[in-house]
Amino acid sequence: MAADDNEEREEPKTDATAEKAAASMRLVDDLVAQVPGFQDAYESHVFNENGVLPHMFFWDVVQDTVHSYLAEGDPDGPDWRRVLAFLEEETRHRVPGAIEVIVTSFLNDLPYEGEPAHGIEAHLGPAMKKRYLQLRPWYGTESPDIHEH
Repeated sequence: MAADDNEEREEPKTDATAEKAAASMRLVDDLVAQVPGFQDAYESHVFNENGVLPHMFFWDVVQDTVHSYLAEGDPDGPDWRRVLAFLEEETRHRVPGAIEVIVTSFLNDLPYEGEPAHGIEAHLGPAMKKRYLQLRPWYGTESPDIHEH
């Protein structure tokens, strides 16, 4: 057995993987271009990570969107309505790579019941709402009070 047989090898990117990566970067670039207020976060990611990792960038997108919804954000920051409208349109396009970022790193990270800004999900458009309900099928159903006796 050769010494390097046990080492992990980086798998070459397939065309599909490269296309998904490119689509996720286009999503970030288009969001920054279409929704004023994300430029500083974008530049911070470029500086700190020598580029932008879409899933990590979307953590900031969620936080800034939630702060805007709560009217706690920077007045020059992104407007939550524009973010949701942009992401709704992108969700309708169903481009692999972009969809994974939207579902995994935006919809999945929205606040849960009892957390500040829970309620923003009521403003999702139909395409994002469908994806959101796949993540949280209990949304909108009455949950039993676990404290009742």
